[in-house]
Amino acid sequence: MSITTLGRSYLAHAAAFVPAICFLMWGRFGPGAAGIRWQDAYLAGGALALPHMIWLLKRRAGSWIALGIDLYLAIGALLALVSADAVDLWGRGFGAAPALASVFAIGLAATLFSSQGFIGEPHPDPERVRRVSAQLLLAAGIAVAIALWLRHSPMLGGVAPMLAVLLIRGRLARQLALARQTR
Repeated sequence: MSITTLGRSYLAHAAAFVPAICFLMWGRFGPGAAGIRWQDAYLAGGALALPHMIWLLKRRAGSWIALGIDLYLAIGALLALVSADAVDLWGRGFGAAPALASVFAIGLAATLFSSQGFIGEPHPDPERVRRVSAQLLLAAGIAVAIALWLRHSPMLGGVAPMLAVLLIRGRLARQLALARQTR
């Protein structure tokens, strides 16, 4: 794989998470006191998430994890409009669990209503898609529980569960692609 191809692939994957990247950058490095900065980050992330959701649904069908993160940011923006305490509880009090729960909710809807399932990959065997999607849902559910349990550790309760869901999704998608080739 060439550097150009690798770079394009990275940018294509990063584009699915632009609102989350902006949210995290603003929350971490933006101006102002921490509480106000994160509240503003939720407002900005939520404002970016709404058109991004439409773009994902139209142009990147099957990007359910990114859509779940956008849902998390949209809910966070609504909470930021309501109360500083609510957005603090949503973001800091529960750690990464609300983000993963949003991914789980989108994944459940995708498993039930999309031919690509939560895995987000086309396949001629709908039963196999449903089975792989159920495995990914199980992984996302476990990630929510771990994130809630370890919510006070940004690495173990935040980064690790989210990364695990992304890596498991990639592994299951490869298995599904292999099954499609052997068919």
